[in-house]
Formats: sequence, structure tokens, C-alpha cells
Amino acid sequence: MSTERFEKLSKDKRQRILNAAREEFARVPYEEASINQIIKNAGISRGSFYTYFEDKRDILQYIFKEEGEKNSHFLKEIVLENRGDFWKAITEYTRRVAGYMKKGTIQQSINILTQTNMMRRVVDWVETDIKIREETEKEQLEWMMEHLDLSLMDVRGSKERLGLILKSAHMLSVTALFNMLLHPDKDENLILREFNMQLELLRYGAGREARKLIEAS
Repeated sequence: MSTERFEKLSKDKRQRILNAAREEFARVPYEEASINQIIKNAGISRGSFYTYFEDKRDILQYIFKEEGEKNSHFLKEIVLENRGDFWKAITEYTRRVAGYMKKGTIQQSINILTQTNMMRRVVDWVETDIKIREETEKEQLEWMMEHLDLSLMDVRGSKERLGLILKSAHMLSVTALFNMLLHPDKDENLILREFNMQLELLRYGAGREARKLIEAS
């Protein structure tokens, strides 16, 4: 991850370096991404780059971490907008991100995900950054425990149970969004409808009793 020296740079300079890296990772596949091009676009020396990051993998990992924090903050905002109703929040979150994808406002981020084979790399990095991941998940879970309307969720007073529900719902959202990304010719409404059905199953279950709960909600 980044060095202390990078974190002490001015905000403008940090963003200039990160934006240069984003442009390069969005332009070509990860294996072809050039540190020389990054430092040229950022207007820094090669020596300076290596005082901030170990290599291109390091700066890409930093970018993914930053994007993850932005997404987490975005979801939290929507949770607050929906007064702690997680089911409405994750549905609205997925719908809004899908809208941004359609408008092209997050096209650079999408290009980075596809060019760098993000899903495979994240799996690799999870193995090496378990402590960081666990700390992040713990912070997010504590926030959700405090701000969600838990009466709408079958958590039974268990943080572990809540964590599993949140992870499952988030995975459904990510799957739907990647489905749109990988199949741009597929009807977006059909993908969202399938997501809503899967979310409904997660919320109410698949047993016969679930139908009564759905109709009563």
C-alpha cells in the first residue's frame, strides 16, 4: 500500500498521481500498463514514484481501496436517506449505480475493472490483506448496527448473522451490476427484476411461509 510520504503530499498532487494511474489502467490491460506513462502523465520522476508505491500493483490496489471506500460511503448515504431500511437502500443503491453505468459517468472505473481483470486480482489480494479487510468489514458492520432499522431484518441480536445478510445482499447487487457490464445488450430491467427477486428470497426465505410475509409487507 502507499507510503507515509505519499499520504503527506498535498491532496491535489495525490489526486494527480492517482488520476494518471487510472487513465493508464483504463487504457490498456494491466500487464501492458506502464509506470513510465503514469509518471509522465502525473509529472513526477520515476524515483519519486517508488517513494510513494512499490510497483504498479501497489498503486492499483490503492485505487481499488479508494473506490471501495467511496462505494461504502455512497451506500451509507442511501441507508440514511431510507431511514435505516436496508432492503430499500440496497435496491436503490443498485438502481443508481446501474444508472451511472448507463450514462457513462463511471466509464473510467468500468474500464479499469475490465482491463485489470479486477475480480481475479481482488481474490488474490484478499489473501494477502486479510487484516485490512477484516478491519474494514468490522467498521462497516458497527456502522450498520447503529444506523439500520434492525426490526426489518431477522438478525436475532447477532452481529455475525447481520454480517452474513449484508454480504449476501451486496453480492447479489455486485452480480447484477457485473451482469449489466458483461452483457450490455441484455435488458437492464430484466436484470434488475431478477436482482429484486433474489433479494426478496434473501429477505423472506423460499419456504411456503414466505409468501404470507411478502403479501403482508
